[in-house]
Amino acid sequence: MDITEFDRDNILTEFLTDYLDGKLGRAEHRSFEEYLARNKKEREFVRKAMMGKKALSRMAAQFELPVGEKDTSSLTATDNH
Repeated sequence: MDITEFDRDNILTEFLTDYLDGKLGRAEHRSFEEYLARNKKEREFVRKAMMGKKALSRMAAQFELPVGEKDTSSLTATDNH
């Protein structure tokens, strides 16, 4: 995969994360989309990241537990159950 500005700039990466999570204000959102419109590699990276986020969300929905059931998948042998 090509190196993008997201690999070089931590602040831009934070904008990407907030963009994907829907946490940008209206002006920030518009500004970020203008940036993406001018930068093809970064726009393609965001498109793929959005697709990945949606796929992970669909997969997580398949593993949701019924209400009241405890998820023990992350417990270790030393954890108290």
